[in-house]
Amino acid sequence: MAHIEDRWKAELGRKDHGKRWRVRYRDPAGKHRNRSFDRRTDAERFSREVARDLDLGTFIDPKAGKITFGEYATRWLSAAPDLQDRTIENYDGIIRNHLAPAIGQTPLTMLRPTHFRNLIKDTQNQGLAEPTVRRIARLASTILATAVNDRILAANPTDGVRLPRETPREMRFLTAHELSQLVDSIHPHYRTYVLAAGVLGARSGELRGLHPKNLNLLRSQVHITEQLEELDGKLRRKAPKTAAATRNVTIPRFLIADLEDQLANRSSSEFVFTTPQGTPIRASNFNRRIWKQGVAASGLDDLRFHDLRHTAASLAIGVGAHPKAIQERLGHSSITVTLDRYGHLFPALDEVLAQRIEDTYGEVLASHTRPKAI
Repeated sequence: MAHIEDRWKAELGRKDHGKRWRVRYRDPAGKHRNRSFDRRTDAERFSREVARDLDLGTFIDPKAGKITFGEYATRWLSAAPDLQDRTIENYDGIIRNHLAPAIGQTPLTMLRPTHFRNLIKDTQNQGLAEPTVRRIARLASTILATAVNDRILAANPTDGVRLPRETPREMRFLTAHELSQLVDSIHPHYRTYVLAAGVLGARSGELRGLHPKNLNLLRSQVHITEQLEELDGKLRRKAPKTAAATRNVTIPRFLIADLEDQLANRSSSEFVFTTPQGTPIRASNFNRRIWKQGVAASGLDDLRFHDLRHTAASLAIGVGAHPKAIQERLGHSSITVTLDRYGHLFPALDEVLAQRIEDTYGEVLASHTRPKAI
């Protein structure tokens, strides 16, 4: 309950000094609070707002919102649960390089949608790619959504701010001939690494973190249990991306001989795939020094290493693999992920099913006695 008092009458010596009208109330924690106004109409409006918010349970502490966005973002990142180290590093970079310079000194309660429309426009003017602009804006929105949940803000000022239209980058799918052409154009030391990516569909980090003990060539299987990640310039081994990413992948026979040579010729190392010096492969160095030159030599422009994973999926679909088998081979968390990404590559499954029913049961079921026409 909020009530208004006349300070000039309630306090001796106050007449004609300072703000006259004071609103007194208790916050949800039972703490006494007050706020003073020059005009009674302003005090009455504030009193009604406080009474309404207390009644609805939407009261926000006005003092809490004085914390700046930069301060709150730092706290948010340090307390954010279930974030991988790589994600924390990326978020920290976005906060330091983009959000802090733009709105870091602005109190949370002073933020308005205009701040974020300007943020989007400024990052676009800097020439940043549209996916990067969206990541910056979405992180700001996520941080402020937590501030709403913490009851520091009544509403998220990013709500309703339109992000740049998302244009997904087209996936590249190499044919078997193009994959062979690419492998032949890569530095000889890395050819098996590239071929394995295009056939097995393993992620870059999974192949770079592959240990010889997880390669069973007698049973034609590779057991993927970890990946190699680079963070702050340091390499470390970590669990795969999801639980489903821990998996067994069967190796085609034509790849066995290449992998046997890979194991026989490698220098002392804990990994199957290494640099010529026997050190772990760093993705950034490989892309800059080996991959770009190989792609250019092959004539397959604008190709990412991750497109080899898409290629493995398309090659499997091309030989009639079931979506469930592809999901398990690629280590997707669900078959929905597989179908969302590669569903357009599958032939019309209903037509295939009808043809198989025809081939299997057609002769028997077509031989029944048909009713005579009347």
